[in-house]
Amino acid sequence: MFENRARKRRKNAVLLIVALILISAFGFGYYLNYGSSTNVNRENDEQDKNVGYKIPNSIRNPGPTDLIANADTVPEKDQIATADPENLIKANTKIIFKTYFSLCSHMVDENQDDTREFVNLSEEALKTKYPDWAINEFSTQQVILKREIQTYCPRHYIIGVKDGYIAIYVYNNDGIKTLYQMTDNPTSILTREDQDKLQYGIVADNDEELQQKLEGLSD
Repeated sequence: MFENRARKRRKNAVLLIVALILISAFGFGYYLNYGSSTNVNRENDEQDKNVGYKIPNSIRNPGPTDLIANADTVPEKDQIATADPENLIKANTKIIFKTYFSLCSHMVDENQDDTREFVNLSEEALKTKYPDWAINEFSTQQVILKREIQTYCPRHYIIGVKDGYIAIYVYNNDGIKTLYQMTDNPTSILTREDQDKLQYGIVADNDEELQQKLEGLSD
């Protein structure tokens, strides 16, 4: 009988020891799995606070004053340059067209008397209206436009040929060669040398020189 009791006590002691071992093992495993990760997260949170990685509220919820102005946010009407109303052509603005004729090196000026079609034009509008001209000066007092043409100016005469007769030509202000006068002198009576000269054109700078060269061809 005493032996049975002693056996029970030993058995209970063994079971208690086994239970304590299991509880200790479970507690140690829980600490390894959850306790260390909690400490690591706590350390990371402390580092984030020290370093300052917190996202600013202005980025999370940007307000009207937080936006950066660029080409997309600037109103379209502010991007379009408007003409200065104080720098437009007036009714009393003096407008001059200057044409340089390179073959004779003469500059011909032409004043625009009727300026109604130019009133309230800006410099850019004037460039669009006269793309072949360079604007040399632009103000409310005076506007000067210039161009260069590879011909003689209207002051010169060009002696040439038309329909077998000696003819006289001139260039207009736009550099276009136009018939000025026909003569009764056929080119057939001229020497071969004079006929060749007429094909290229003989230039006379004034009325007196024109008469001299015409007489020279008749001799």
